[in-house]
Formats: sequence, C-alpha cells, structure tokens
Amino acid sequence: MNRPFVAARAVTLFASILLLPVAASAQRSPTGYTPPKRLELTPFGSYQWGGSFDTQGFSNILAGEINEQGSFSWGAILSFLAAGNSAVELYYLRQDTDVNFKPNAGQSRTVGSGFSNNYVQLGVRQGLPKTEGIAPFITASMGINVLDADNSSSSTRFAWSLGGGAKWMAANQKVGLRMDIRWMVTPVPSGTYGTWCDYWGCYVTSGTDWLHQGSAGLGLIFAF
Repeated sequence: MNRPFVAARAVTLFASILLLPVAASAQRSPTGYTPPKRLELTPFGSYQWGGSFDTQGFSNILAGEINEQGSFSWGAILSFLAAGNSAVELYYLRQDTDVNFKPNAGQSRTVGSGFSNNYVQLGVRQGLPKTEGIAPFITASMGINVLDADNSSSSTRFAWSLGGGAKWMAANQKVGLRMDIRWMVTPVPSGTYGTWCDYWGCYVTSGTDWLHQGSAGLGLIFAF
C-alpha cells in the first residue's frame, strides 16, 4: 500500500474523530432549538389591599374594626420548573402600611404607622393552555406571615394563598413578564375565649379571626 493513500486515510480518520462531537451536538440541538429552562427568578411590585378584623372580643380595645390601608408591596418569586407545565415556587412579599381603627361609635382614625406584612410562602403553579403566546396559570401556597410593627414585637402567624395570573416569554425564553392576582389569608387571635370539658378535665380555647388581603402585581421574569 502506497504511502500517500495511507496518509490520506489517516487524515480522514483524524478529521472524523474531531468532527464527531460537533455532529452529535447538531443532532441534539437542531437550528432554532432552545433548551428548556429549569429556574425562573421574578422580582415584582404590586398593590395590596384589605386586612381588617373585628375587635369586639378584646377587653382592652374599644369595639370596632382595625383595618390596614392599601399600599404598594414588593417581593420576589423563585420558581423551580417541572414537567407538565407546572412549577414549585418560593416567594416573599412585603407590604408597609398604616393601620386605621374605626370604633362602632365614632370616626375612623389612624392609630399606627410603620406596620408591615411579610409573607414567606411555598407553593405550586399549574399552567393552563396557552392563548396567542400568553400562558395563564393558577397558584396555591402556604407558609407564614410575619406581622411587624415599630416599637412592638413581631408576631409570626400561619398563612396561605390562592391565586392566578398569566405570563409571557420572549422568543429566546430568557426573559418575560408575569402578572399575578392573589388572595391571602392569615388567622389571628380574635380576643374571645371558650371553655369545654371532658372526662380528663376542662380546657380554655382562644377564638380565631381571619385577616384577608388581596394583591395584584407585575413582575419581570429571568429564566435560567
């Protein structure tokens, strides 16, 4: 076998080995294909309203209603994308607001400032069929709400939320917009107490009131 022929075969074999990863990559990632993202970070701003409860059962407060004023809130959502157009989400939301008190007999007045709600929630997001590039979804979560006031100790309460919204992603699937509407519920002590007895003895239980809030916001999605 002549030497030029052997050299030509060696060069061809060497070139094939070098180009093999490129060919395999081209088969796995055809032109225009974008690998799916697994993580989304969404900082957002929103408007939050609601947050009132009755004071009828408190012996040291006049009978009436305490109400949190509507105000701007902000936070971030970290989404771990899963199969079936769903995601596990961790989110934080903070609202700084003033508190009004309206007695049963009298005018409403501001009784405190520097009050905040701090929601830390873990939940799920389930996508719905897309419509012209817009992907609607529903959400549910549970966690805590840290009720904090200046010159007072904070109170950490169990809380949950239900909501929905929609998101839109750019063609590169790296950035997008997200709109959320949430209903958030925090059980708080009502100031009333009850007693009940059984074979083992008698017990005192504290009543519960419900702090309801709504939130509507818009966020910027960064996908990774």
